[in-house]
Amino acid sequence: MRNTGSRSRWSVRFSAAGLAAAAAAAFLTAGADTAGAAPVVNPKAGKVVAHSGFDVKRDGFSFENWGPNDALHRRGLTTEGMRAVFGDEVCARIVLGICSPTTVAELVMAEFNASMRGGHCYGMAALAGLYNTKRLSQFPLALPGQSVYSMPASGPLDELIARLFITQGFPPTDLAASAVTAPQALSKLRTAWARDDNYILAIFDSEEPTAGHAITPVALRDLGGGKHGIVVYDNNFPGVEKMVVVDPAADTWYYSTATNPSEPTMLYQGSPTNKMVLVPLAEALARHQDPDLRSDDTVVLVSDTNGTARGVGDVDWDVRVTDLSGKPIPGVDQQLLLNNDNTARFTVPAGKRFRIVVDGVEAGRTADINTTVLSAGGAVAVGDLEVPSGAVAALDIDPARHAVRVTSSAPTSAEFEVATEDSLRSVSTDTSQLVIGPGSSVSVGATPTGVSVHSEGRAQKFQVAVERSDTFIDRNAVTSMPITLRPGAKADIPVSIWTGWNPLSATVRAGGSTTSVPLSIR
Repeated sequence: MRNTGSRSRWSVRFSAAGLAAAAAAAFLTAGADTAGAAPVVNPKAGKVVAHSGFDVKRDGFSFENWGPNDALHRRGLTTEGMRAVFGDEVCARIVLGICSPTTVAELVMAEFNASMRGGHCYGMAALAGLYNTKRLSQFPLALPGQSVYSMPASGPLDELIARLFITQGFPPTDLAASAVTAPQALSKLRTAWARDDNYILAIFDSEEPTAGHAITPVALRDLGGGKHGIVVYDNNFPGVEKMVVVDPAADTWYYSTATNPSEPTMLYQGSPTNKMVLVPLAEALARHQDPDLRSDDTVVLVSDTNGTARGVGDVDWDVRVTDLSGKPIPGVDQQLLLNNDNTARFTVPAGKRFRIVVDGVEAGRTADINTTVLSAGGAVAVGDLEVPSGAVAALDIDPARHAVRVTSSAPTSAEFEVATEDSLRSVSTDTSQLVIGPGSSVSVGATPTGVSVHSEGRAQKFQVAVERSDTFIDRNAVTSMPITLRPGAKADIPVSIWTGWNPLSATVRAGGSTTSVPLSIR
């Protein structure tokens, strides 16, 4: 779903609005999970009037949606997954069929793997639908005659789910998603099922969405009184049918779910301004836009690393995108990625400088923010930026230079990475933690010869790591001693003219003095 506003509140809340009337309906079970929480819907109520042929105990997965890798789920997105989604352009070279990724592709892959710590619901909904509609073969993960439900979690299956998860963030999938009215949703599902097709169903919790979830529509039920039910496979509840209750006349709907079965039920409520979203399955298998966005809009991904798929440790915070004076930018578009983590995707018109503001962190908590900005020819990323309650952090972005300047009203620190590429090679430069705070800032960005790091207001001591990938080999270099910057000093690392074989040194300029800091080549 797309939200044209540039401000979003990130939290998961229970809603009791309208529950008294809803609880009287015949399709509800008695009571709710907890006082004031959402009603529990009986998915067997009413009469089946249309069916997709999807059986949750045959075509759904036997394991539930997960967040970070664990003993059961050990693999995330890989280079081959990136290549399957974006094509050979993510490869610096291909030798004997093996892709060595560009540094930009590696950065994007790391960002999405971090985002999936908040859950894999979109990837699971997409893959279950693709298997059921025979758009994708289950072999060799399941032998002929075996069901999807019988497939155990495995590295290859986890990776396939991860690669489908990332398609939601890039064309053509994100352009094919359509917000639909309640009557349109019912009609489109009937039509798709009649041709043995289906959709991914995306739902959001409010008109200003704070949570999104991806599920697989299974059947339609007539609940009487003009109400209908969309029976769904919810990947948080293996082997169990759930139901979205729809009122076509009022163009409203609601759905009771939870981030996992052991937690209180949460209510998603729809209206004419909070529509359901249908995503065509076929788009998931198409080639998607190259993540370096050679000539398109700037793409911004902002997420936190506090929560998990189960919402444990989740922190409320605000994020918005403005121009450098704090005013709205026409054409900025926001999309809430479908997982249980706090992840926002913005698109900003190409070439425009802008500011990302993170604030509104809940009392007594600290948000750990990651930001990646993708623009023509490269990316810049800021990781592990801690924003405590009451603080305001601002990231001023120059997408043409893949540059960022970070300020904060409270003492904090962050890691930085700049990755660029052309037809000959790709290079990335990342730093260890740099300190930021009141009266001090850090600027990192690409230059004609490489990457610069500039410290204002305070001294810095940090390490640098460089990677170069080209059609022949990957080469790495790291600082053999920390780089020290006095306030106002600048370090230049000439990675763009580094061949991978010649010596590489950072040059520190402070006032009229120049110091060389060698990097060790590996």
